[in-house]
Amino acid sequence: MHRQGFKYLTSDQEVIFKKTLRLRKDAERSNTMFNLALNTALRLKELAGLNVGDVQGKSALEIIGKGSKIREIPLNKSIRDHIETFLRWKARRSESLAPDAPLFISRKGNRISRRAIERDFDKWVKEAGIEGHYSPHCLRHTVATKLLNKTNNLRLVQTFLGHSDISTTQIYTHVNKEQMQQASELLSV
Repeated sequence: MHRQGFKYLTSDQEVIFKKTLRLRKDAERSNTMFNLALNTALRLKELAGLNVGDVQGKSALEIIGKGSKIREIPLNKSIRDHIETFLRWKARRSESLAPDAPLFISRKGNRISRRAIERDFDKWVKEAGIEGHYSPHCLRHTVATKLLNKTNNLRLVQTFLGHSDISTTQIYTHVNKEQMQQASELLSV
């Protein structure tokens, strides 16, 4: 969906996207990578830069984001379990599990590039039958939109995303017709 200059996946699109990844045997890396993004709102650069030691046995990610600011992002049980399954998959493929080894590697065995993540994301969005052009950054917008809708707490979303200025986070405060109807009902006596 497209609102106020940014795109995000609707709940239905997110379900279809995740199901497509989960059902494909050749999507283990992508499944973990994009589910991690959908649980942490990582930026593309942050996702590509992850090492095994950043996630292995951790309950939170420490990310050095824009402006060299460190932010801590909690990892929920679901994504921690997903990461452990992925690490076992990496081990079976004889990929390094050293703490400083890249978490996601390319077919050539190098750290995955941002461009490779973009191509991979595009491939799976199309495979899921989601129309339109979406970039991996839409996953960050998806997380923000979902968090704001579920918590109604703009400051929480700001902190989770690592925004220094609340005005940056306010782009997620779009209002839909259903919310307007609910607000109207609150006013009835």
